[in-house]
Amino acid sequence: MQNKLLTVVVPVYKVEKYINKCLDSLIVTDEQMSLLEVIVVNDGTPDNSAIMAKEYEKKYPQTFRVIDKENGGHGSAWNRGVEEATGKYLRFLDSDDWLSNFSDFIGKLESCNSDLIFTDVHCYHEDTKGSDFFRNTKLVPMKELNTNTFDWYSVRPLYRGSNYTNFHACTYKTSLLKAHSPLFLEKIFYDDEILMVMPLCTADTFTYFNIVLYNYLLGREGQSVNNNVRAKNLGFLVKSEKAMIDFYHTHPVQSKSKDAELCYILNYRIKMLIVELLLLPYQDSKRMMNDFISFIQDRFPKYDGGILYKIYKISYPTCWLIYHHIRPLWAYFKINILKK
Repeated sequence: MQNKLLTVVVPVYKVEKYINKCLDSLIVTDEQMSLLEVIVVNDGTPDNSAIMAKEYEKKYPQTFRVIDKENGGHGSAWNRGVEEATGKYLRFLDSDDWLSNFSDFIGKLESCNSDLIFTDVHCYHEDTKGSDFFRNTKLVPMKELNTNTFDWYSVRPLYRGSNYTNFHACTYKTSLLKAHSPLFLEKIFYDDEILMVMPLCTADTFTYFNIVLYNYLLGREGQSVNNNVRAKNLGFLVKSEKAMIDFYHTHPVQSKSKDAELCYILNYRIKMLIVELLLLPYQDSKRMMNDFISFIQDRFPKYDGGILYKIYKISYPTCWLIYHHIRPLWAYFKINILKK
């Protein structure tokens, strides 16, 4: 059997409306199909998504493989996909998303040996029909760079505390993921948060392909990034952030530039989570904040805080009150008074 160049892992759960578009985007020439492995992980879906995926397995048996398992959540499906993967590289593709320029991507990948491959992302908003492109315009295309010596600060403004190593914009050397398998938390939302830091902690090289590969569908009802869904599942987000901090803590890096970037990412995401925790009812907010801050102080003493953290240390009731009452009043004042 020919060695596979790329494994694409597609978790499937209640995506009848989207699954064909997703899997159709992976159909390339026969020659490239022979280099490709598509692992569709049926996470116990109750609809016809897995049955629809098995039609691709019948038509392209050398490329598509459907694995049936009991429901364990998105992270569980990814863990199984990594375990089964045989390709040199691995890319995650959620089953309501799709790829474009895929043939071009495979062609470029054949001549690459970097640990990480960065590509561009198109975000499509199903509810508003709008779209955004995230392009790594400051990176040099097709040039292998060292993660330890690269000036990460030079591209930082592009990402606002997110990261090019998250799965929408990154393809990973499979061996990096297998070395830490099972990597993803199971039976929770936001299991992909670990990819904000793990690849940067462990990879030595990266290359950027200046093509839009991933098409990310937003605005779907019930999606984990939906604000209402996030508010109900902040406990899951706390667990994911803790796992991310733990990985950084247990896999220290020697490069000052890389460590500075990792700290920047962690600091940004901690601050955003603290803001979300402050939006909870007082008792829930206090309990979760005290637990999270205690964890940060123990595992990530490099956290640089910010104004909310400083107020929190003085008086949590004051911190919560400011965010719940004074902040909305100030926003109302700016919009309705100052702009008139």
